[in-house]
Amino acid sequence: MKYLIWLSSDCKDLTEIVGALKNGGHDVGLLLVQDGTYLADKGCSESGKLKDLGTRVYATKNHVEERGIDNRLVTEVERVDIERVVDVVMEEYDKVISL
Repeated sequence: MKYLIWLSSDCKDLTEIVGALKNGGHDVGLLLVQDGTYLADKGCSESGKLKDLGTRVYATKNHVEERGIDNRLVTEVERVDIERVVDVVMEEYDKVISL
């Protein structure tokens, strides 16, 4: 099963939930929207953990730009527009977990 974690609030530690899903044999992706994009910002105390999660990370392009953090992202983040968000949610993952 493929799970997508939809994060809309800032700087959450996702280590426990991602670890539990991966230990269960599931693939996990992370979609950062709205203030959730701050998790990938160098200024967030939790941002260093993103790379350690070993999961694909998406961030909504317009939310990253609105917050002025486009050049401050700490890890490989795929910036996505709304059309790509729909594809990711509807076609690439089986379940979505909203946090």
